[in-house]
Amino acid sequence: MTSRSLASLALAALAATCSRSEAPQGLGKRLVEGPVAAVRPSADGTWLAWLDGCAPVQGVAVPPGVAACDLRAMPADGGEAVRVARGVSTLPGGFAWSAEGHVLAALEGHDLSSGAGTLVAWTPGGAPRRLGEGISFWAFARRGRLLGYVWRGRVQLWRPGTEPEALDGLDAVATFELHPRGEEGRPLLLARRALAAGGELLAVTPGQKPVRAGGPVGDYAFAPGGERFAFTERSGEGRDLHLASSAAPGQKGATLGEDVASFSFSRDGGAIAFLAGVVPGRQGDLWAARAGEKPARLAAAVGEYRWARGMQRLAWLEGYDPRVRSGALAVGAPGQKGEPLGKNVSAFELSPDGQAVAFLEHTVQGGYSVDLKVARGGQVTAVARGVFGFELSPAGDELWLRTACTRNAEACDLLVASLAEPARTRRVAEGLKSFEWDPRRPARLLLGWSREDRVALDLAVWEAGALTAVDRSALPGSASFLPGPGRLAYAVNDPKRPGLYLAELPR
Repeated sequence: MTSRSLASLALAALAATCSRSEAPQGLGKRLVEGPVAAVRPSADGTWLAWLDGCAPVQGVAVPPGVAACDLRAMPADGGEAVRVARGVSTLPGGFAWSAEGHVLAALEGHDLSSGAGTLVAWTPGGAPRRLGEGISFWAFARRGRLLGYVWRGRVQLWRPGTEPEALDGLDAVATFELHPRGEEGRPLLLARRALAAGGELLAVTPGQKPVRAGGPVGDYAFAPGGERFAFTERSGEGRDLHLASSAAPGQKGATLGEDVASFSFSRDGGAIAFLAGVVPGRQGDLWAARAGEKPARLAAAVGEYRWARGMQRLAWLEGYDPRVRSGALAVGAPGQKGEPLGKNVSAFELSPDGQAVAFLEHTVQGGYSVDLKVARGGQVTAVARGVFGFELSPAGDELWLRTACTRNAEACDLLVASLAEPARTRRVAEGLKSFEWDPRRPARLLLGWSREDRVALDLAVWEAGALTAVDRSALPGSASFLPGPGRLAYAVNDPKRPGLYLAELPR
């Protein structure tokens, strides 16, 4: 019996446990009754935030389905719900939890035409606090609970239990980036002033005078560890790329490249790659350099490039045609000649060690097809034909793919293969729409089957070859694995039993 059949039988069994007059139930316990538009757990999974009471947002440039909602929160184990804010957008960035602790922030009364609203922050046990009106840019630090935002052109920092702190020496700020190490990093943040005020990039350490790094500035970013930062600075009709040390932010050093369209640090922050020589009608060339070394050109006319997770090695598409979003795939490293792997490639992903590359290659041999292949050790192995999409497992040792799709890719077979033997695939499920890993338990996956009666997914969990049905008619994108004992939070949009649910998963 196939995995699709097993899942269908399991989900049908859930419905059969109820009488015809009752709505079918799943593993989940309903915590909140009524339509729910989004669900997000806190970082430790002990609190849940969700949107409800939604009203459609009207406007010429408003995407379909966008709504303004109430934001609420409650303990994941159940309890009294708190309304944190009103008029919160369903668009990405409407609300977020801090990386640590239980700080929830959102833009209340979000005006899509201006992108601004009233920033509200809340912690359990307290009342929602309105930090300022007319705020369009805010962000939590990647570590800790620090919340930063721009209010009337000035950067404000807020920590739970304290008053907002305005950073001195700053005005007309448009955006900022907090140091990757949060409050442990120095400078604490990079702030870019509005273009009308000069577009300068300032390195800011609380209690010290801001240091000018350059300007007018386009893109800017800290390296993953925060030891360095890079930015593009206007020069003539284009932008030059500069690299600076966080210990000496006012010394931007020599120009790494001219007419730079984008740049990216390696995952360890010890190398940088960028596209230079980009002008209208011409793709840029890919350059890369390790810290302290001069950049070297790796390839011409590159459209996309990507670093491996664990090594200073990258892959790219050269001879890129933006009309069909494809090019010739190659891999290499700073100071090394690229190794060609395939033509007419539209998607690719490197293994963490950078020694293997999975990619989709468009071919017309035997009829048009999009084929999945793996390159490793100088050898290219065909995995499957007619592949719609693929991902490497979190550990990087397995390749998961969707193929044999029907209903405009709403229903596909899910296959898996070891990266060491990619030609030997095995089927996990049939008729599948989506899959995603539990970030804290990579051997566990959430599978979703698209329904035909509404925009919804029937959910099941796969682990160690066992498939467990969870529930029917879940809102797409609402399901999240929670840390600790196996639990899954999600929203159900079945009109007979809408609400926020929490399921205890088999161990």
